[in-house]
Amino acid sequence: MGINLIKAKPKIPKKNQPTLVFVHGAWHGAWCWQEHFIPFFTKNGYECYTFDLPNHGANKDQKGINQYRITDYLNHLELVLAQINKPVVLIGHSMGGYIIQKYLEKADCAAAILMMSVPGKPIWRLFFRILLNQPLTMLKTVATFDLFHLVNSKKKAAKLLFSEKLSTVKKEIYFKKLGTESFQVMVFDFLLSKIKKRKNLAVPMLVQSAEKDNIVSVRETKQTRRFQQTDYQFFKNLSHDAMLDPKWILPARGILNWLGKQFPSQEAIEDLSTKNPILKIQFPDAVQDLIINLGENNEIDANKTKILGLGQSKRDN
Repeated sequence: MGINLIKAKPKIPKKNQPTLVFVHGAWHGAWCWQEHFIPFFTKNGYECYTFDLPNHGANKDQKGINQYRITDYLNHLELVLAQINKPVVLIGHSMGGYIIQKYLEKADCAAAILMMSVPGKPIWRLFFRILLNQPLTMLKTVATFDLFHLVNSKKKAAKLLFSEKLSTVKKEIYFKKLGTESFQVMVFDFLLSKIKKRKNLAVPMLVQSAEKDNIVSVRETKQTRRFQQTDYQFFKNLSHDAMLDPKWILPARGILNWLGKQFPSQEAIEDLSTKNPILKIQFPDAVQDLIINLGENNEIDANKTKILGLGQSKRDN
């Protein structure tokens, strides 16, 4: 199967920065990153890639999708990375975060970001939540081996994936782009398998969590954070599809500022003519906003943040 690899280059690239590779989740495709995130990060100097997993997105024919397991999606990611052949930051949403965790069991990358990621432990809590809230839908799903039943109406899709504040027009557009997902992935990977802790804990990793996520709970995301020993950002009033949320800019800025800490591009110049050298820090023009964290444990609360405009900063050591 061919690879639908989408590349976006910045007009003014950042020097010595890793490439960003976005991995979509269940029912989605590369399209979910092209709406907001890829334009945002290319504008801020990052080269970006995204792609469709097998039988997703641009591939309209989804017959045979139930033959796939997470290992097949993982193999597809490895083929993508072989084509890019550069240091990369892997950014995965939902099932995409699960795939990245599987990749990091045996491999490395420059950094990894898990957005509302499916946890590494069996997701029985999620299964029973959906069973209690939508018993007939779950019974149809199991009877037909078709996960599309969970999102096969605008109402169901909106409840699981989208923000209540998303416009009706946007909900219609995104709903039409959704597809089904492999039943084998849900049963044999999400329900019956367990992810191992990543091979290299020195690889920087960030986990993001959304208060209004109706698929992966905040509790489950915090379990992932503790298990993988990661940094953590929490956002109030954000939905599962945070990259398509009306407030998508908040998790995007959270990622941008976290990347800035992991891979600083500021130029530090010491004035050695004085006993107390002056450190001059030049912030890139593209990074014009900084989220000030007012919470604890490195949590970013979308309702309790201040956005400060930055220009050029100087401080004395």
